[in-house]
Amino acid sequence: MLVGFADEWFTFLPAGAFEALRLDLGLTYAQAGLILAALSLGGLLGMTFEVAADYVSRRWLAASGAAAYGAAMIVFGLGDGFWTLLAAAFVWGAASDAFIHGCEVALVDLAPGPQLPRALARQHAWSAVGDLLAPASLAAAALAGLDWRGLFLGGGGLMLAYGAWLSAYRFPPPAPPSGHETPLRGLLAVMRDGRVLLIGAIMGLYGLLDEPLVAFLIARLEDQGHSRAAAVMLPLGLLVGGFVGFILAERLAAGRAARDLIRPAAGVMALSLPPALFAPGWALVPAGFVFGMAGAVFYTALQACMLSLRPGQAGSTSAVVSAIGLAGAAFPALVGAVADAWGLGAGLALYAATPLLVLVLVLRLDLRGA
Repeated sequence: MLVGFADEWFTFLPAGAFEALRLDLGLTYAQAGLILAALSLGGLLGMTFEVAADYVSRRWLAASGAAAYGAAMIVFGLGDGFWTLLAAAFVWGAASDAFIHGCEVALVDLAPGPQLPRALARQHAWSAVGDLLAPASLAAAALAGLDWRGLFLGGGGLMLAYGAWLSAYRFPPPAPPSGHETPLRGLLAVMRDGRVLLIGAIMGLYGLLDEPLVAFLIARLEDQGHSRAAAVMLPLGLLVGGFVGFILAERLAAGRAARDLIRPAAGVMALSLPPALFAPGWALVPAGFVFGMAGAVFYTALQACMLSLRPGQAGSTSAVVSAIGLAGAAFPALVGAVADAWGLGAGLALYAATPLLVLVLVLRLDLRGA
């Protein structure tokens, strides 16, 4: 349950410290965007860990992933140039997949069938607490005059300790699906499922609306004259909305099928993100709250459908979905290049249009029977 809390707390740090580390190291917006993108590109290696979660010890996978995650954070905090931070971010992203999916696939076994959406909502509620703690940590560090590097070094030490804690627990053993003699054959069977491919495209687009979006929003607020502490705190509407949304998702999942929540939530996301990005000053907070709440319900419902779509192959299904999502891994670099050329408002406009594409694909998705 706490794996998301730890990941969201620490994964937000590069986005929240985006402008500080960019100025400290003399990076362009495009270079800083590439560092954020490398966290996602680490999924190129991380996909193998997702498939492995169907076949190997989930405890070993999660604990070793946490250890590599912590080590990458420490290297990131000690880095003095673009290439060091880029490499550390790539390893960080790959380790995150091992850490998260070792726990997530175990959760599918621990909360089967209709219990899964509620368990995921509860896990994501803890993740939202990490989301809230991250900008609060950054704001407190800014007010105290502390350097951004200390946050990464301290976070890395905490992740190493968390990996040791995970290693002390027993996880459900893997039960490879019948009819698939090897991981490769099982993976190929998943890749032939059109529902998985469409969910992958939807998840890939939704995944763009994460920490890098907040990073560019914070940068724009600072560019408009807000203090660093205020710029970090203003997007809290998104994060608080996400926390409330996960609590709401748990309640909604108790009374209806997860698939019935996906379309309404996607529609609310499409309507609420533009004002969450472009409303003046504190007015963006309520719009961000609505978007965060709708996004939490949407993600929980779609993830529950995805993980239960092919019994015994939750890890492999997740790997295929992640692979498709990697098509958008360079999106933050594209946004950064647009921001360098035409300003941060133009870059954020690319994010504002993304939920509309999500809605179009969701209307084509048929999950009857899932």
